Amino acid sequence: MKYLFTFWFSFFTVQLLAQPSRTVKFSPAIEGVANYNTITDALNGATSGTVIWVAAGTYQENELVVPSGVTLIGGFPVNATSLQQRIYPGNASSSQQSILDGQKKHRVIKVQGTVDGFVICNGFAYDPTGNTPINSAGAGALIDGGTVQNCIIRNNQADVKSPYYYDVAIGDFYCTDGTILHPIYQLDNSTGKITVSLNGGIPSGKTVQGIVFYVDPQPYKTDFYIMAKPINKQPWFNPSLDFDLANVTTVDAAMNDFDGYNNSIALDQSFKKWHEQNPGTWYEGWDNDNPVPYCLNYDTPSGTQGQWYLPAAGEIYKLWEVHDQMNAGAIYLGWISSGTMFNLGYYWSSTEYNANCAWVLDTNSYPWGTWGLSNTQSKTGGGYAIPICKKSLTE
Repeated sequence: MKYLFTFWFSFFTVQLLAQPSRTVKFSPAIEGVANYNTITDALNGATSGTVIWVAAGTYQENELVVPSGVTLIGGFPVNATSLQQRIYPGNASSSQQSILDGQKKHRVIKVQGTVDGFVICNGFAYDPTGNTPINSAGAGALIDGGTVQNCIIRNNQADVKSPYYYDVAIGDFYCTDGTILHPIYQLDNSTGKITVSLNGGIPSGKTVQGIVFYVDPQPYKTDFYIMAKPINKQPWFNPSLDFDLANVTTVDAAMNDFDGYNNSIALDQSFKKWHEQNPGTWYEGWDNDNPVPYCLNYDTPSGTQGQWYLPAAGEIYKLWEVHDQMNAGAIYLGWISSGTMFNLGYYWSSTEYNANCAWVLDTNSYPWGTWGLSNTQSKTGGGYAIPICKKSLTE
């Protein structure tokens, strides 16, 4: 009798706890029970003893955290009134399941309480530093003292790389609406040239702004750089002037300069300051004839002005490393019909060496000789300019 009493007491307790104090997307709402549109809202403010029933459907929310003592139960019809009406995910059709979808962007759920009756999928957990293993564990469900039961957990991924690592690559086409197209580059062994294909071509309504030439590997691989078409030779600045910009005096420092945007802004402001102090000088063509203002004012496609700048030394170096691939992409996009858009010569950077010289990418000896950064090109000499801009995949 003692054991029988204990059994019925436990059964009664479970049944009592299963009655909801909150529901998600129920229609009509159970009388006297708070109803929410999202699981996140239902979890906010939940305390020990809170039971949440979740209607069938797909929920794409930020990482959910189920606190200790809180019970989250899925698989209910929207008009359910009793626990017996819920359907376990293994017995349900997809339309009858409560699906928690991480969209391959973040962990789906952290469980300190109880989670019962869900499909948990498309989670992504990562630890970019490699120093905090817990960050790259439990991509679908991280059990932190809680319980997960009667759930289907599938298609989740733990990694040391950000989910955005897989969203952008060198050679991709960046569109003005922020979408990214992924062409395929192949080397034609018979011609030695790179060919480009894109399944379905450029979608209707999409305008390509530039070609991705570098993806920053640190810290989350969310920052990347795109290029526009190079322009003809221009002097960096004439006459020579030591601009209000810190001089970079070593190759290593120049290679590590990826601050082309701020360099370009500083150079532009410095020239305008000089021009105000030297009124009536012959030099009036800063807005048209020099690489810094040209890149800052670049507006192709229309509406992109203000995004472009003259690359820093490290940025232009990275671009040249993949210039053959960039050229293949340019041919596909119709920037050029054939041949190359990269003439041999000096390519300006926005990294200043001293009053007389700026850092350039010297490609005069390519491909039979060396190429690289040089600080011997006079600012009054000629050089090519390539507008670039930095983009970011935000979380």
